[in-house]
Amino acid sequence: MHTGRILLQSIFWRGLYYVSIFVINILIARHFQVSISGNIYYISSIYSLFLLLTSFSLESGIIYFSAKKKIPADRMFNFFIVWSSIIGLLIFFIVRLFFYKAYDLIEPGLMIISAVMFITGNLLITYFSGFFYANNNFIGPTSIIIAGTLIQIILIPYNGRSVITTINDQNYFYVYFSTFFVQGLCISVAARIKFIPAFSFKILSTAHLRMLFRYCAMAFTANVIFFLLYRVDYFFVERYCTKVQLGNYIQVSKLVHLFFILPTILASAVFPITAGGRKEGIDKLLTLLSRSIFLLYVLSCVILAAIGKWLFPFVFGESFSDMYLPFLLLIPGILALSGIFTLTAYFAGKNRIKVNIAGSVYALIIIVIADIIFIPQYGIQAAAIISSVGYIFYQVYIIAVFKKKYQIAITDFFIFRSSDFKKIKSSIQNAFKKNED
Repeated sequence: MHTGRILLQSIFWRGLYYVSIFVINILIARHFQVSISGNIYYISSIYSLFLLLTSFSLESGIIYFSAKKKIPADRMFNFFIVWSSIIGLLIFFIVRLFFYKAYDLIEPGLMIISAVMFITGNLLITYFSGFFYANNNFIGPTSIIIAGTLIQIILIPYNGRSVITTINDQNYFYVYFSTFFVQGLCISVAARIKFIPAFSFKILSTAHLRMLFRYCAMAFTANVIFFLLYRVDYFFVERYCTKVQLGNYIQVSKLVHLFFILPTILASAVFPITAGGRKEGIDKLLTLLSRSIFLLYVLSCVILAAIGKWLFPFVFGESFSDMYLPFLLLIPGILALSGIFTLTAYFAGKNRIKVNIAGSVYALIIIVIADIIFIPQYGIQAAAIISSVGYIFYQVYIIAVFKKKYQIAITDFFIFRSSDFKKIKSSIQNAFKKNED
C-alpha cells in the first residue's frame, strides 16, 4: 500500500476515534463535575498502569512479527486469547481480595467491575487491533471502538435521565467501564474472521515465544518508562494538592495528550513501514513529519494561549478554572514531545528500542527528582514546568541519536518550507489516485 495512503487512512480513522474520546471526556467532565470525573480518571490512570504491566507490550510484537511474517497469525491469536483470559481472572481475584476497598470514593462493586472490564477489555482491544495495524488496516478496529464510545456518550444520564431509564448517575460508570470489554470482544472476533481463515488449536512454539518476549521485553520497558514520564506527576499532585487541583491538572494533562494524537497516529503507520524493511527516503519522511507537526502545533498553542483562559471553563465547566496557567507552562513540552513520536516509532521498527529507553530514563529521572522537590511547595504549576523540562530533554536526546545515523541539520526538524506544501499535496494526490485504481 502507498505510504501516503497508509498515513491518510491512519489519520482519518484514528483521528475520528480521538475526537470521540475528546467529546466524551468533555461531557463526563461537565456532567459529573471536577471531583467525580477527576476521581474516575485518576483510577483509570491506575488501571492504565496495570494494563501496561500486564500487557507486557506484546501488541508491538504482533505488529512487528506480523509485518515481517515471522510468526503464524493463528498461533499468535490463540496465545493472546489465553493470555487475556488469564490476566482477567488474576485482576478479578487480586482486586476482590486486596483492593476493592482501596479507594474510598469508589464503591467496592464498581472497583471490581471497572478494574476487570477496563483492563481485560483494553488488552483485547490492544492485542487484536495489532493484527489489523500490521496489515495497514485502521478501519476495522477503530470503527468498533468509535461505536462503543458513541454508546458511552448516548447513555450519559443528562439531566438525571438516560435513554435507558435504569441508567443513572449512580450506576453509569458500570456501563462505561463494561463497554471496553464489549469493544475488545468485537475486535477479537473481527480479527479472527479476517486474519485466521481456518480455526486451529496451535500455540506458539518455544522458539516463537522466545522471539516474541525478547522483542517485547524491550518495548515493554520503553512503554513503562514513557507511561511514567507523562503520568508520574499525577501521583505527586494527588498527594500534595487538593482534589480540585488534581482534577484540573489531570484535565490539563488530558488536553495535552490530545496534541499527541496526530503524532501517535503517524507513528502507528511509521512503525509497520520501518519494521517491514523500508529504508529509502525514511529520513526525509520523518523530518517532514516532524517540522509539519511543529508548525501546526505552534499555531495551535498560540491560539489556545490567547483564548484558553475563558475557553477551558466554557468547555469543561466552571470548576475547571485553574487549567489555564498549567497549560501555558506545558506548551514547550507539547512542542518538544509531539515532534519525536515518529522518530521513536522508527527506532522501534528498526529494533533499536534501547535508544527510546535511554532517552526516557534520563528525562524521567529529571522529572521525578524535580517533582519531589518542587510540587509540595509550588503545586500544579511546578508539575507543568517540570514536565516541559523533561520532555525537552527527551527530544534533544532522540534527535541527537537520529542525527548520528543521518547527517541532517537541526532546522530540518523545525523549519517548515514552502516546498513541503508541494510534497504533502503530491503525497495526498498520489494516495487518492492509488485508492481509485
